[in-house]
Amino acid sequence: MVLCAISTGSRGSGLPRAEPSSEPEPEPRSLTASALVELADIGPPSPVPDRHILTLSPDGRRAVIQVRQADPGSNGYRLRMIVVDIAGKARPITIDEGGEFIREMVNGVGGVRVATGDAAAIPVEWSRDGSQVYFLKRMNRKTQIWRAAADGHGSAILTHEQDEVEDFHLSPDKRRLYYSVRSILPDQNASSLAEQRNGFRYDRRFIPLFAQGPDAVPAGTLVTKSLEVAGSDIQLPPDTDLALPQAHGRRAPNGLIALSLHGRVASISSKGPLAATKQGDIIVQDPVHGTVRCSLQHCSGGLTLWWTQDGRRLRYMRREGWADEKTAIYEWKPGNGAPRRLYSTSDLLLDCQPTGSQLICARERSTAPRHIISLDVDTGRARIIYDPNPDFGGYRLGRVERLFWRNAFGVETFGDLVYPVNYTAGRAYPLVVVQYISRGFLRGGVGDEFPIQLFANRGYAVLSVQRPDARDLVPNATEMNDFQRQLLKDFKDRRSVLSSIEIGVKMLIGRGIVDPVKVGLTGLSDGSSTVQFAAINSKLFKAASVSGCCWDQFQDAVVGPSAAQAYHQIGWPKLLDYDATFWSQISLVKNAKRITMPILMQQSDDEFRVAVPSYTALRQAGHPTALFVFPDENHIKWQPAHRLAVYQRNVRWFDYWLMGIGDGEEWKENGTSEPSQ
Repeated sequence: MVLCAISTGSRGSGLPRAEPSSEPEPEPRSLTASALVELADIGPPSPVPDRHILTLSPDGRRAVIQVRQADPGSNGYRLRMIVVDIAGKARPITIDEGGEFIREMVNGVGGVRVATGDAAAIPVEWSRDGSQVYFLKRMNRKTQIWRAAADGHGSAILTHEQDEVEDFHLSPDKRRLYYSVRSILPDQNASSLAEQRNGFRYDRRFIPLFAQGPDAVPAGTLVTKSLEVAGSDIQLPPDTDLALPQAHGRRAPNGLIALSLHGRVASISSKGPLAATKQGDIIVQDPVHGTVRCSLQHCSGGLTLWWTQDGRRLRYMRREGWADEKTAIYEWKPGNGAPRRLYSTSDLLLDCQPTGSQLICARERSTAPRHIISLDVDTGRARIIYDPNPDFGGYRLGRVERLFWRNAFGVETFGDLVYPVNYTAGRAYPLVVVQYISRGFLRGGVGDEFPIQLFANRGYAVLSVQRPDARDLVPNATEMNDFQRQLLKDFKDRRSVLSSIEIGVKMLIGRGIVDPVKVGLTGLSDGSSTVQFAAINSKLFKAASVSGCCWDQFQDAVVGPSAAQAYHQIGWPKLLDYDATFWSQISLVKNAKRITMPILMQQSDDEFRVAVPSYTALRQAGHPTALFVFPDENHIKWQPAHRLAVYQRNVRWFDYWLMGIGDGEEWKENGTSEPSQ
C-alpha cells in the first residue's frame, strides 16, 4: 500500500543558497519545553476570511504584523505591532507594545457562541497616506480600537466603549471609522434579572459543559457605530441593524475575488451546494468579451487569485499533488489556452498578497516557525523579510522526511517522520504519533500540545499525520448533514483516519525505525476522537494522551439541548435510544474493562465534564489513566503556563509508558500497571 517515501530536509523551493562562512558555527543546543512555548508567533494560527496575517501599506512598501510571545513565568504575552520594510533596507519598527491576549470567538455546534482559545485574527488597517495604523487592542479586559504612528512615534486609544469592540473598518475615503460593539441592552439585562428571580428554565441556552446557567457566553447584540478619525463625535449610522461586514461596503473574503485594471472580475466558484466540496472553476467576467471559465483540473481548488500589474494575466494559488500536500502558483491568460505552473512547494504559504512583481507571504517550513517572505514567482527566489525567531535554527532538531501512502479506503495520505536527534540507523526507536495537520511548522499538532521536536530531542521518532480528506469518502453528498451522516455510518470516517495512521506506523516498523511495542498516540479534538476509537479498535498503541475527550452515551446531558440536537441530525443516537452496537465501537465507558493502553487526559475546565464518565469507568476497571483540569481554558489552551505544563507532562507520560523512565508515582491512583521494560 505504501507508494513512496522521500526525504525533504528543508522542504520547498525558493531560497538562494547562502555563501559559506569562515566563522565556526556554534554547537547546536538541546531544545527545551520553555524554548518551544516561548517562540514568537505572527498572526492567528490559521487564516480567517477577510482578516490578514500581514497588512500591506497603501504603497505596498511596508507591512504591519502583530507578534506575540508567550511568557510562562508571568502566564502572559508580550504583544507588539511591528512595521517591516518590504525591501529589507530599514529595520523593523515596533509601533505599539503591550496589551492582553484576545481570544477567538466562533459559533460552535448548535450555533452557540464560544471561545476557541486560539488567538483572534484582529483587524488592522492603514490610513490613506500610510502614516497611521489602526488595530484592536485589549487592556484591562476591554478590547478597543487604537491608532499608532507608523514611524513608531507613539500610539493611543481611540474608542472608550463600555462593551467589547469586535470589528472595525475604515470608510473608502479613510476619514470615518465604522465599528461594531457587542452590547447587552437594558431590556436584555432587565429580562435576565427577572428570570434569575424566578429560576431559569432549562432550554437551548444551557450548555452544562461550560456553565451552570444559561448563555455560557452571552451573545448580546451587535451595534454598529461610526467615528470621524480626526474627531471624537461617535454616531449611530442609520443602518445599525446591519452586521458590520455587510454595512458600508465591506469587501468579499480575501483572495476569492480579484478586479483587474481593465474592469475584469475573476472569482473562484464552488462545485456545489455542499460546504465540504472542494472549490471549483475559475470564472472571469470581462465587460467586453463576456464570461470566460477555466474548468481544467489545474484550475480547481483555488485558494486565492490576483491580476498581474498589466491586468492581462491572472495568477492563482492552489493545492495539488499527493493528498494536496503541495502549494502551487499558476498563471492564466483568460481565453488564451491552459494555465501554466510557475511555482510549487511543500512549504505552507499563508495570506499571500501581491505588491509590484513580488508576492508577500507568511511562510512556515517543517523545521522553521512562521516568518514573512518576499517571493519572486517568476524566478522562484524567496527572501526573508522578517523572522521573529532568528535563533531557532541553533537548536538540535530531528531531520524530517515526508512520506506518502494510501489507507485501506484508497484515500491518499501524507505525513512527516521526524527522526530522533542523533538517530542511529538500524536501531528501533519508540514512536509518538501526532495529529492531524502536518502542513507547515511541526510544533505540537493541532492545538499545540504534543511537542514534536522536544520528543525528538529525547530520543523518540515522531510521525505527524495529515488527516485523510473525508470528502474522498463521500463524493456524492448533496448537503452537509447528509455528508456528516454518511461519514458517521459504521464510523466510516473514523476508520479511514485510523487506517491512515496504522499503515503509516507499520511502514516505519517495517523499515526498522520503530519498535512495534513502543508506539504512542496523541490527539486533540478530532484527534482525540481518533485516539478513543483506536483504544477500542486497534492493538497497535501502547499509550495515549488526549485533550478534548470523550464521545459517550451520556453526552446529551452535558453538551446541552442545542448541541445534542445538532449531533442527532447527523446520526448520533439520543440518550433515550441507547444503541449498544453503536456505542460498542466508540465508548470508553462501555469498553473500559477491555481497553489496554494507558490514557492521559488534559482537559480545559470548560470541557472536562464530558471526560468524567470515561475517566471514572476506566479507573473503576483498574485501568491506568489520569485526568488533569486546567482553569479558565477553552478547547485550545491559551495560557502559556498551561501550555508548558501540558508539554512537560506529555513527555513524562510517554517517558514512563514507552521508555520505562520514572517511578510512575505521578500517575498512581488506586494502582496502575507496569511500564514498558
